[in-house]
Amino acid sequence: MKWALVVYFMTTAGWQSAETLGKDKIGWTRVVYESYQQCASRAKMFNEDSEYRDRIKAVCEKVES
Repeated sequence: MKWALVVYFMTTAGWQSAETLGKDKIGWTRVVYESYQQCASRAKMFNEDSEYRDRIKAVCEKVES
């Protein structure tokens, strides 16, 4: 099963994905990994940045085939 690392941004409407906000067109597109462990490792690195923790987050989501 493949997993996608999806980036979310906090907006006035709550957490919204980069794709929903159109940010995928400027480089914030999801990245697909072969395993959950790979994806979770990248998400953890991304989410550990305390400067952006309340405004940007990365989440692993199953890729539907």
